[in-house]
Amino acid sequence: MQPGEASETIAGVRHRSPLTTLVLALLLVNALPAFVVLQAVPGRTKDWFVWTIQPDANARVLGVMYGNAFLLAAVAWLAPTWPRLRVAMAVVVPFSIAATIVTLVTLDPFLKHPRYELAYWLVNYGILCVAAPSTTVLEERKGGGRLPPEAPSTPAARIGAAIVAAGLLVYGFSLLFELSVVSSLWPFAITPLVSRILGVWLASLGIAHAFAAWDGDRLRALPLLVASPVTGVLLALVPVIHRDDVRPGATTSVSLYLALCGGLVAFGVLGGLGRRDAVGVEDRVDVPERREQRA
Repeated sequence: MQPGEASETIAGVRHRSPLTTLVLALLLVNALPAFVVLQAVPGRTKDWFVWTIQPDANARVLGVMYGNAFLLAAVAWLAPTWPRLRVAMAVVVPFSIAATIVTLVTLDPFLKHPRYELAYWLVNYGILCVAAPSTTVLEERKGGGRLPPEAPSTPAARIGAAIVAAGLLVYGFSLLFELSVVSSLWPFAITPLVSRILGVWLASLGIAHAFAAWDGDRLRALPLLVASPVTGVLLALVPVIHRDDVRPGATTSVSLYLALCGGLVAFGVLGGLGRRDAVGVEDRVDVPERREQRA
């Protein structure tokens, strides 16, 4: 290895590629405004969003999901290597593909708004649903797959991640496919488009948590460990802020919803536990400068 190569390659894994940078930049630029709008004026999505969301509680939930995307992308942006950010892509890849498909099969709510809003939505998701899978495949081929742990997760953390993943997947797929048995347990009334988009979000997060459980590394799970607890807290506040939007007699629904929120928070707490003397990839690279220091 030449001296200049240490800044480009760490343990055979390249730093963030331009295509990955494009994906993260699109998420950061689009997720933050959506989060701000849906949290600040959830009752005015007719004027401020690309489709009208009812009731207000669902708009706020969707806003929390955009906040989750922003946090994932922000932490991933700071990651030094592909393995440290790929858990974020485990959310982005399935979401971008599925959300684009959902848009194309549920166009009516979009068509009630100005066409340029739909065009903007489709262009962004069109880029993401091509760029995100492409960069993931390329980066995984160069330095992905099953990697040795840098900072091993505890067994409790991996079990917790698997449990949260299961809950997210059940909620996500039931909302995506509008399965009445489970989607009826959603605490708020919900329209088809909102149900499908929220289902895509939750299922994609479930896939990412399952990936974190499989990967078993705290450092590589950092984007989720930061985003999930914040997401859990913000989601738990929704039925408190929008009591009037909770369906009558929805005590069980609210309890299950809050249990899922608690699971997201617990994942962040458990995932942060472990040995503090773990050595990162950068510390294990035998670069020429380090050899000279030892000599």
